[in-house]
Amino acid sequence: MNKFCVLILSLFTLAIAHNITKTEVFVIHVNPTLFNWTYEENPDQFVYQPSLMHSPDLPSWINYYYSNRHHTGYLYGVPPDNLHTDVHIEIVGLNRQNYETRHHILTIHINEKPYPAKSEVHLKIDNLNVEDMFDHERVERLKNVFRRSLWRESGKDMHMTFLASAVQLGARLPPNPDEGEGVVVRIGSRVHLSNELIKLQKEVKPLWKHKTCPRDFKRTTVERFFRDAGFALDWCAFRLIEDSSSALGHHYSSTEKLEKLSNLEANNHWRAFSIDDLPERSYSHEFAVTILLPLFLFTALTMMLSFILCFHHEAISRDFANHTPTHEAIHHYASLSRTSHSLKSYSTACLSPELVSRSHTESPTLGPRGMHCRPSPPPYVRPKFKPDL
Repeated sequence: MNKFCVLILSLFTLAIAHNITKTEVFVIHVNPTLFNWTYEENPDQFVYQPSLMHSPDLPSWINYYYSNRHHTGYLYGVPPDNLHTDVHIEIVGLNRQNYETRHHILTIHINEKPYPAKSEVHLKIDNLNVEDMFDHERVERLKNVFRRSLWRESGKDMHMTFLASAVQLGARLPPNPDEGEGVVVRIGSRVHLSNELIKLQKEVKPLWKHKTCPRDFKRTTVERFFRDAGFALDWCAFRLIEDSSSALGHHYSSTEKLEKLSNLEANNHWRAFSIDDLPERSYSHEFAVTILLPLFLFTALTMMLSFILCFHHEAISRDFANHTPTHEAIHHYASLSRTSHSLKSYSTACLSPELVSRSHTESPTLGPRGMHCRPSPPPYVRPKFKPDL
């Protein structure tokens, strides 16, 4: 009886499981009907939180995006080729009106790709967001551009092998919020690349030196095919990838690096890194530049200044010792002394005796006196006044 119940439960699980194919983009909708809820025209009524069962987050090859335009969550990504087990996603839903919480287990069954893509076309579409590529009709319009004009040999084998937001890969947000953020897409097929695609790559190859091109920066000969279908391509990011390994004449882009990082082990368990794996930084160079180098320069300048001052002082002392007074210098000094004494006696002779006596008083004088020989003034006589005056 227990075996029969387990068999019934497994069949029921397979019936509600989502079948996806390796190396091909899948999209799973997350809406209120998944939790038996009814949408009541309130865009912020429901919140969803998906994660890998018994894990805090989703695996790196599964992305979650909530569209405010459609009020729906989307799980999308590309299963890695080395994954061989089913994936169980636990989705927790919250109703903000009554704070009711429900959870749903989503089983993803991964199938093998019979004929994986051998050739791919790497595109960057500027006027769209990642949610726009969840529309099946828009994706078919993009495929029809290649099927009818550029890659007729691909036929029905064409499929999308990669999908990511340009902002997620490092692009900047557009200045105008109404414009699309940009989306990076890869279209693959098992057939070889056509001559039209190779000629198109040669046409846009001079633009590879630019990381990204502004809109309407370059119009190619096939621009009209994409514009009529509603796609504005960034031709600086156009690449052809042969055998899904490397682009023709170009290095790996950030998109290819993201694909490599998305390939997990089969168990999908996160393994913490050890302390020994962390890089170590040596501060010896910074210490030598900031401490030792200024100290060395200061010591060298101090020694140089001390050396200069020491020898300069000895030279001054030597010059002072060599300049001793000679007989000629003494005779010259004596002649100058006699001349100054004669001039002083001559100036004294021109003065009157009273001025000479006054000049020798102890009272201080503010200025030079007796510069000219003047006669003495008459003596002072007191006037006589009458008593009655």
